[in-house]
Amino acid sequence: MSIEEWIIAFLPGAMRAATPLIFAALGVLLAERSGVLMIGVEGAMLLGALFSIVVALLTGDAWLGFLFAGLVGAAAGLFLGGLTVRLPTDQVVVGIAFNLVVLGLTSFVFRLLGPVGVYRIAPPIPMLELSIMGAVFAAPPLTGMALSLTLITWVLLFRTGPGLKLRSMGERAHAAHAAGIDVVRSRIVVLVLAGVLCAFGGAALTVGWVRVFTENITLGRGFIALAAVYFGRWHPGWALAGCLLFGMGDALALRLQAAGGGGTPFYLMTIPYLLTLVVVGITGKAVGPQDAGKPYGRG
Repeated sequence: MSIEEWIIAFLPGAMRAATPLIFAALGVLLAERSGVLMIGVEGAMLLGALFSIVVALLTGDAWLGFLFAGLVGAAAGLFLGGLTVRLPTDQVVVGIAFNLVVLGLTSFVFRLLGPVGVYRIAPPIPMLELSIMGAVFAAPPLTGMALSLTLITWVLLFRTGPGLKLRSMGERAHAAHAAGIDVVRSRIVVLVLAGVLCAFGGAALTVGWVRVFTENITLGRGFIALAAVYFGRWHPGWALAGCLLFGMGDALALRLQAAGGGGTPFYLMTIPYLLTLVVVGITGKAVGPQDAGKPYGRG
């Protein structure tokens, strides 16, 4: 295989691997821009990954599974909002505990439902056919959706009034309250939206890519999405670049496995995680929204 052929085969795989990360990173970015640490991204992705494929198998429609993942993610975001915004509690501890509980819950449900068909391959999401200069290309619709949502997020944050209010909550929550913003209600709404996006990331991994579910299928991709947001300095465009970079590492690991070469494949699977560590280490400490992670009280 020539270099050109290898690149042509590699790039679609990299985009496919980056798509779940893009959805999750957008959810993390919105939550943290509003002042709430979205440590529970991994758990929300796992919920979306499992329930999307369950619904897809039961109905035979992958799109229904994808949409149902959004409903589950909204419930997860509402739950996290109640704990971290309403009470409030330590956002890091709640996020870690949520991830651990969801890991056990999804594994239990998977084993419970496995004998009735969850081990089967889910129906695919139909590809879109694009014609560019007379050439027809098959494009994954979820990738286009993720890229479109990145642009929408940028416009929302930096070109609209609600986006300005959202960013103000993350920088100065009490000042935002003094300006008439209901910080508690607004943060919960943002967390619900963040939960939907993170669950979409999990669904993009299962029904949109591998079309099967295994225990802990996300394998830390939620934390890679967190790293992409920190790498991108909480900006949608740069976070997208981070997701694409880490997606390339994931695709490279899969391509090298497919090419063979002897030895255990587990070393190859560390490539995207090592790349994440190296990139985050090189870029240095990132300073996020000032009030992110701080408990909020009107008093």
